[in-house]
Amino acid sequence: MIATRQMLKQDQDEPEIGSIVRIKTDPVQIGEIANYVHGRKEWFEVIIYDKRLKPIQRSDGSYKVKKHLVTKCKLLDENFIYKHRTFEIGDILCKETSTGRKKYGVIVGFTHPDGLLSHSYANGYNGTDLIDCVEIEKRGLRRKRNDDDSLKRFSTFKHGCIGCEIDLWHKTGPKIINT
Repeated sequence: MIATRQMLKQDQDEPEIGSIVRIKTDPVQIGEIANYVHGRKEWFEVIIYDKRLKPIQRSDGSYKVKKHLVTKCKLLDENFIYKHRTFEIGDILCKETSTGRKKYGVIVGFTHPDGLLSHSYANGYNGTDLIDCVEIEKRGLRRKRNDDDSLKRFSTFKHGCIGCEIDLWHKTGPKIINT
């Protein structure tokens, strides 16, 4: 009984096809195992992910795949991966104001509160910068405009902001879904 429990625990810790792994390279890469290659050494073919944990695609539409030794691949906890989400340019967010009104916007940039150079463009959102957005409508995703025909903009901190997804195939047209 004890031996079988240990074997089950070891099997769960072993990476398999479809698992998300961390690859010990310089710099560290994250990817999904696509294939297992036998030979003198055991290799995994790994689909490489970007900073947002999305597969990197080449210009022809194929995924960027690299071969790595099995010993260099370490299984990642998927719950950890999906908890830590940062804001990036192009994301859609919902900001709830103190009055309870909700604003929807597309992120167009980041501004440091003291006017210093922001590192959020290169390294991802750092949590202290202001998020600059262009306000959009919930249905149809059209950009809202002021009376002088300029785009409505707003800046906010991350507090009270929720990332949103888009349902492009809704029966009445594109619609924002709060996540």
